[in-house]
Amino acid sequence: MKIAVIGGGASGLVTAIIAAREKKEVLILERNQQYGKKILMTGNGRCNYWNEDQNLEHYHSRDWDLLKNIITEENKKQVKYFFDSLGIVPKIKNGYYYPYSNQATSIQSALFKELNRQNVSRLEEFFVKKIEKKKDQFIIYSEDKTLVVDQVILATGSSAYPKTGSDGNGYQLAKSLGHSLVPVLPSLVQLKTKGKYLKEWNGIRMDVKLTLYIDQKEIKKETGEIQFTNYGISGICVFNLSGFASKALALSKKVKITMNCCPFIDTKEELNSWLSNRRKELKMEKLEDLLEGCLNYKWILGLLKELNFSRDTNWKDLTKKEKERVVELLFAFPLEVYDTNSFLNAQVCSGGVPLSEINPKTMESSKVKNLYLVGEILDVDGDCGGYNLGFAWISGIIAGKGCCK
Repeated sequence: MKIAVIGGGASGLVTAIIAAREKKEVLILERNQQYGKKILMTGNGRCNYWNEDQNLEHYHSRDWDLLKNIITEENKKQVKYFFDSLGIVPKIKNGYYYPYSNQATSIQSALFKELNRQNVSRLEEFFVKKIEKKKDQFIIYSEDKTLVVDQVILATGSSAYPKTGSDGNGYQLAKSLGHSLVPVLPSLVQLKTKGKYLKEWNGIRMDVKLTLYIDQKEIKKETGEIQFTNYGISGICVFNLSGFASKALALSKKVKITMNCCPFIDTKEELNSWLSNRRKELKMEKLEDLLEGCLNYKWILGLLKELNFSRDTNWKDLTKKEKERVVELLFAFPLEVYDTNSFLNAQVCSGGVPLSEINPKTMESSKVKNLYLVGEILDVDGDCGGYNLGFAWISGIIAGKGCCK
């Protein structure tokens, strides 16, 4: 049987290798000149390709309960076996896997060499315009070519980072073959917020604890570094909340994030005591001085403006209500979220083909026999930390074996 893998990204390359190892004739169709472009961009060029903590809580899908049939212990082991077979030596830091070379090109190169060893055929700059199913075969159309194959693996990616070639065309191909779509939205993306001090805070980086609220209901907490921009906020902790925010905003729900600027303190009462004790121990009177030892001074100036305090304001001169207001803003500074950045800036997307429309043991479509779907085209997105690549590897391995049964 001749197998066409549409898309030369992470999931497509793995699927092709696994199927070729089973002695199948495999052809990869890639619209770009280069394969695996996103692989080179991950982990700031180091490629965070896996995470030891594969708890399902790190993955998100409308059919979340079905993920347990894909993210299984056996499938996790298969990912490690696969990279061992490529000769990749992992550098593991806090559970995050990188190639020991600290270069994403090591992953890309290992995949390419295995494709060559397995005699996988490749066609670059091949944009698939249409796929038709006729009897037991698929007809694949590009601008000037027509191919006939027995099986198709859709590994086209999502709409995120369209400059890498993933412009959402795969969704249309899936729909034309009878699949439905969960609304596709940006995820792992920056958030746009309202605020008087965004220009003043632009460029500030701080370690914080964020809490996401949707329609005043607490949804999720994240701790890490936040980066202020002239339009809102960025950083890994923001990205891990962005998928929830994106879905809520699409439904016209109210989205708010509160920011604890002293994440090493757990309660408001403890924060109030910490400030009072700090004043006594350090013999500091000015509120600005009390805060400057742990907070960015530009952020402090914005805080003082929000409180309508001068820079000479002393902690001891504040009323009880004023101290409570200081503590409230330090512990839960509110940021109203009104939008996300676009697909151009998103690392991945939420939404896609529902998991309920595939067989999780093979990744075969339940709508069309011998059609398989892997990676970002499916309604699965993960947190930062190697989870999206993790799903690409897992789904690719399953499909590569599944299409050979």
